[in-house]
Amino acid sequence: MKKNKIITVISCLLLIGSLIGSLFLDDVIGSRVSNVVTIITAIIGAGALFVQFKKDKEINQASFVLEFSKQFYETYNCGALMGILEKYRLNKDTNINFDKNYETIVYYMQWVETLASLVKSRVVSIAKIDDLLSYRFFLIMNNKVVQEKEIVPCKEFYRGSYLLYEEWKEYKKKNNLPILLEENSLENTEGYKEVVEQDKRKNK
Repeated sequence: MKKNKIITVISCLLLIGSLIGSLFLDDVIGSRVSNVVTIITAIIGAGALFVQFKKDKEINQASFVLEFSKQFYETYNCGALMGILEKYRLNKDTNINFDKNYETIVYYMQWVETLASLVKSRVVSIAKIDDLLSYRFFLIMNNKVVQEKEIVPCKEFYRGSYLLYEEWKEYKKKNNLPILLEENSLENTEGYKEVVEQDKRKNK
């Protein structure tokens, strides 16, 4: 807001200055000065609008990410399962009870697929969601039990999740950021490279 006010004041001063200056110059030079200042003012104004639009876009994107994060609990009801997966992460002897939690595991994966679709369509970027959603994503994608019983056997139905994993993994490595449960990285599972390479060939 302060920057916009400063830009507005500068623009007004330029316009006033050009009008006053033109009074002391002949018609030709005065007109040219006035035109130049008007153009500069228009450019400054356009720049201010661009900055404001960019800020609005970032604010809207942040609001969208927060709303999507809430859906994880309110729409997909994955909060309890996330707690179970976390207990397993800390103690591998913890029983996930896959069959009992199967429906919620599928909901969790649907949430991941939706997130993958949003990133692929550039509605949101990994840079914008990394801090808030990275933990939830890698917690299930790098869970050994879920990999063996759901993700790998049904990989054709989770192609978006695989491609998001590849992009997110690269983002983490590029920025020297840790990957949760990296010792169980999905990229080391059967068929991972085939899924990723197939998509790369499609986009050539």
